[in-house]
Amino acid sequence: MLLKVRVKTDRGNYLFDKVICTLPTNLFFKLTPTLPPAYKEKYHWDDYFGAQTLVLTLTKPITDYYWLNISDPEFPFLVYVEHTNFMTPSDYGGAHLSYLGNYLPTTDPRFRMTDQETFESYLPYLKKLNPGFDRSWVNSYQLFRAPFAQPLVKIGYSDHIPPHETPLHNLYLANMAQVYPWDRGQNYSMALAQKVVESYL
Repeated sequence: MLLKVRVKTDRGNYLFDKVICTLPTNLFFKLTPTLPPAYKEKYHWDDYFGAQTLVLTLTKPITDYYWLNISDPEFPFLVYVEHTNFMTPSDYGGAHLSYLGNYLPTTDPRFRMTDQETFESYLPYLKKLNPGFDRSWVNSYQLFRAPFAQPLVKIGYSDHIPPHETPLHNLYLANMAQVYPWDRGQNYSMALAQKVVESYL
């Protein structure tokens, strides 16, 4: 008889033959109180950078480029991506779409700034990307945060990577922390997903 995995949510309980959890390991631990304490102790890793992304909708492009890595330490963001220099504005109702990305310790004050505070702090640097830029070009903006976006790989990190097969029957873990020795990236995520599906489902 196949043991089912019960997933409890605020909308009710659900039974599955098998479950692959793709949450960061620390969040997975919080949602699985029946995991053995020794397992949690062995695979606990709390050194992460959070991701912070400000998305802008614009009336016109700020640059002619799709992707700009920002290496100037004075800038408050690490990358400027003008998405509609890759996909046409017609795909987005005529709007020009860009995002400004950052990796920060979640203790950094910038990680707790509001959408407006972040936007205001970025404005002078948008002007540096294009001296002709004007605030009136921005129709809207929205800030997104993810606290466990980038695990910090330090000495001993490989000892804290949990196996995909967890101590809970038919419950598997597949997340960005497990792509090591590679860095985070969509291609590695897709390869990891394929490996887990082929191995366990």
